[in-house]
Amino acid sequence: MKPFNQLLQLDALGQKALLDQKEVSVLELTDFYIDRIEKYNPTLNAVVTKSFELGREQAKKMTTTKGKVKGLPFLIKDLNAVKGIRQTSGSRMLKDFIAPDNDVIVDRFEHAGLIFLGKTNTPELGFLPTTEPLLFGATKNPWDLERSPGGSSGGSAAAVAAGLIPFAHANDGGGSIRIPASACGLFGFKPSRGRMPYPTYMNNFSINHALTRSVRDSAALLDISNGAGDHQLYPSFASQNNFLERVHETPRKLKIAVQYQEDETIHFDSETRNNMENTVQLIKELGHEVVKEMPPIDFKQLAKHFINIWMGSGSAIIKHSGLMAGQEPSLHNIEPLTFDILKYGRDLSALEYEESRVYIQKEAQKILAFFHDVDVWMTPTLNQLPTKIGKHADPDTDAFQQMMDNMLDYNPFMPIANATGQPAMSVPTHWTNDGLPVGTHFFGRLGEDQLLLQLAFQIEQEKPWFHYYRNISDNL
Repeated sequence: MKPFNQLLQLDALGQKALLDQKEVSVLELTDFYIDRIEKYNPTLNAVVTKSFELGREQAKKMTTTKGKVKGLPFLIKDLNAVKGIRQTSGSRMLKDFIAPDNDVIVDRFEHAGLIFLGKTNTPELGFLPTTEPLLFGATKNPWDLERSPGGSSGGSAAAVAAGLIPFAHANDGGGSIRIPASACGLFGFKPSRGRMPYPTYMNNFSINHALTRSVRDSAALLDISNGAGDHQLYPSFASQNNFLERVHETPRKLKIAVQYQEDETIHFDSETRNNMENTVQLIKELGHEVVKEMPPIDFKQLAKHFINIWMGSGSAIIKHSGLMAGQEPSLHNIEPLTFDILKYGRDLSALEYEESRVYIQKEAQKILAFFHDVDVWMTPTLNQLPTKIGKHADPDTDAFQQMMDNMLDYNPFMPIANATGQPAMSVPTHWTNDGLPVGTHFFGRLGEDQLLLQLAFQIEQEKPWFHYYRNISDNL
């Protein structure tokens, strides 16, 4: 008897073991997830482009499952290119664009033998911490269908949390892996800058990886995808394939700085504070030292200059997307906020952009220096519970102010790791009485990705979260 009823009780690597033991075939597993997507995606709106026939053809041709993730179904976020499949980036301007080639990260996923079943929803061009583009409509959080799964990798997060796929691709330029990880109760890891091929936009803030149900799934995907791209312009970490092998090792006693006190800029809701207090206690019980410290940060200034870079580079992305689509960006084919970003970038002077770039570089150096004396910095992932759908769409507020509000009121900590290049992660550490997940955020030293993964695995073993997923289909 095929153990299909057991699949959702296993992480991706647990399902991989069934493939390797020939208890389930690649085609059977592929069809199982196609059926899951067909059944539940109309409610969630997580998958916006389906490539089921392509996936089934891949599965039929696969003669061996030898490899860390070979034979497992997978979804790609719609910001990235998969050859021969439409790449809309959540924009009406790109709704008919077919990618001529794979992105380099997609090449690596394909080479590892992952079975592509489609593309996941994203806010237009990835600009918001929620996922509700006009082109496709809102993705819903499987824990509460009135709430957002976060963004910009919200489609991937909702799909993984609801069991529409074992794990999924995501990327992160200001928290876009870690925001939806917290909102959907998943593990979200942002690797160090230089660990993966980097996109040329956004001042090298952005990086690709994944959203997963378990820490070891994330480590396995990092094994098959890490390493610099060709001809990169800054030093990179050598490719390595032992993240999964070493994730089980107990980390040394760590000195972990903790900050979640409110000030005149940053405020947290009660569930966020409760989660942090409980996680501090857990960290101590695991044998680590906790100190109440944090780097000296002016959050308003940091947000201002980060957003200047984000919107300046964002305007270039909008312009170049229009060239790619053969269209002039306008209010007829892009959303009002996106059009506002385009105008803002056009008006931003080279001097203003360079001042912001220099400010961020100097602040990054100060923050990295903080890690001379501590191993890890722990903060809330989000300031509050996942927001209601529609909260971030305010046509009466200009784009700069919306970005400031998002960063200060919802997501103050995560963009810091994009600026510094540090590895960072959101770990699901708490569920409310109403069944909503809450994540805890951890920064590591640049290059110490393995240490963060080991800490996350240690937390996962001490306070498992996988059982929360078992009845999630009941919500749908």
